[in-house]
Amino acid sequence: MKKLLKSVRDALGELSRRFGIVSLPLFFMALVFLDYAFRWVYAGVGGTRLLSLKPMAFTGCWALLITCLTALLPRRGRRIAMGVLGVFFAFLVVLHGVMYNVFGHFFSFADMNFAGDGAKFFSWTYFRLPKKMYFFVLLFLLMIAAAMVLAQRPRVTGKKLWIRRGCSLAMAGLCALGLGLVHQRLMPKESYVMTWDTAYDPGAMVYKSFTDTNRSLKLTGLYQYTVRNFAVSFGIGTDSRSIEELTGVFEGRDLPAANELSGSLKGKNLMLVMLESIDTWMAKPEYMPNFCKLLDEGVEFTDFYTPLFLSAGTFNTEIITQTGLVPPAVGMPNSGYSTNAFPLSLANLFKDEGYNVNSFHPASPGIYSRGSIHENLGFSKYHSYVDMGMDDYQLDSQMLRGFEDMVEGDSFYTFIITYSGHGPYTEEMGNIAAPHMEDARKAVEKSGVKSTPENMEEYTRAVAHAMETDEFIGGLIARLEEEGLLKDTALMFYADHYGKYMSDKEFIAELKGVKAGTPELYHTPCVFVGAGLRPQKVDKTVCSLDVVPTVIDLYGLDAPLNYYAGESMFAPGEGLIPFPNNGWYDGGTYYTGGEDESIREDTAELRQRVEASMEAVRTDYFRSWDK
Repeated sequence: MKKLLKSVRDALGELSRRFGIVSLPLFFMALVFLDYAFRWVYAGVGGTRLLSLKPMAFTGCWALLITCLTALLPRRGRRIAMGVLGVFFAFLVVLHGVMYNVFGHFFSFADMNFAGDGAKFFSWTYFRLPKKMYFFVLLFLLMIAAAMVLAQRPRVTGKKLWIRRGCSLAMAGLCALGLGLVHQRLMPKESYVMTWDTAYDPGAMVYKSFTDTNRSLKLTGLYQYTVRNFAVSFGIGTDSRSIEELTGVFEGRDLPAANELSGSLKGKNLMLVMLESIDTWMAKPEYMPNFCKLLDEGVEFTDFYTPLFLSAGTFNTEIITQTGLVPPAVGMPNSGYSTNAFPLSLANLFKDEGYNVNSFHPASPGIYSRGSIHENLGFSKYHSYVDMGMDDYQLDSQMLRGFEDMVEGDSFYTFIITYSGHGPYTEEMGNIAAPHMEDARKAVEKSGVKSTPENMEEYTRAVAHAMETDEFIGGLIARLEEEGLLKDTALMFYADHYGKYMSDKEFIAELKGVKAGTPELYHTPCVFVGAGLRPQKVDKTVCSLDVVPTVIDLYGLDAPLNYYAGESMFAPGEGLIPFPNNGWYDGGTYYTGGEDESIREDTAELRQRVEASMEAVRTDYFRSWDK
């Protein structure tokens, strides 16, 4: 064995002596190759051409900078650095792919705020990435391994060695200078001031805000993206708006006039029911008869959307529909929602009106820190599966065991989050699907949906999950009718996000009848029922940001609407939906915020509104706000 090891070492030493000169160039080429291969695989994402000048400059400068700095190390240190960097960037590329596979956007360091809770829903199905991506990552690692093997000791010593190291440092300095110049070229020339009459150019803000991971990564390349995303995510080098400036923005906003339903539900009870992963393709009579009956008998918002500003989709919509504010994608730790002031949250507003306010969700209080966050939002108590007496926290139908607490008090505001629609749709959550699999298979067979066996199995299980949620919906309505409460209780059902847990993203788009990556993907069901509301179809384009202003409008709550990001769904005029990628949607056209697009006055106002809302949350603006 010793002789064999000696022979291997001798052979590697000979390779290093003969071909060591290619070690550093090979390392440089590997770094460039990985970035280009990754962006080529996801060429349809982000809208930046593969050979655009800015990402080419960033990639070349970073690859050369890293190579020059690595060259300064002794041979062992150089090999260690090459190995560590190679494994790190290979892991990062796979992580980007997994995040895009699950959430539709690349990884951001801001996602680490929710990583611990999100990991509880991990599934190997999320690693179903394009095969060529794995091939490129493997080829990259082989190139790195070859560069490590060929790394040689310096063949010169003394003055010549120091000259060589000086040249490496000089080249590294030039690369750093080049990076700084391209960075300044991309930054807006003038500082952004939030006022309603400012000509807002979303395209120029992509690099500054760096919240659109897809466009930012394609615009900058893997290495610049990693560094800048880290800085932006943790608030390094960013400035905050002053309280006076934010106040001026909020107070300068124009509000729509009252409508015929304003104040019509004053004094009534309210239940907001956020449905986990219930998508439009699940809302079929053969899958969810109870929910579809409500769509027919209530006020259905046929063009409702749930834009996702955070990777934690449920938490994203939870904060939006309880506070009316937009959670910032970067610069805001999860703990901030437990300590910041939210005096205009629905729970606080209803509590001021004398309502009994409680929230219900099967997950434990520690998940996303809901126990402390809901209390901070104004709820008297967060009721988990333990409080509701559930045997299996994943079965929505068992939430009805907490019905008495849901309707406690002369007047009540109750917020409910369901669970059973959650993925993955595999055996890992077979306990949810099991009670409904037979009915689901029969319904799916009649549906006419066709795809691969793997997709159809997931689809069938997703339908079974939806059936469990539908059983809860039917049971909740039945109990309210039995207790004579439905005539004085309005219920709003809406989804936390689209059904994103299917492994095949193209299949999801096919089921919804949309193109992947378009705003229509975020189209979800929403309906208002009970309390004497007359059935109607509202075709106005609305979204989750409009939920809180709508409730305030209908219930006549004492709150200034100019501080919320949305507006009442019943307000006159056309609706407009913001998306976290600096784009917006008006129900017909998707504006991506490109530099060559004219900026409409109303869309500029919408983006100002969202930016101000995020800044208010990030800076705890309402701590010093005086109602």
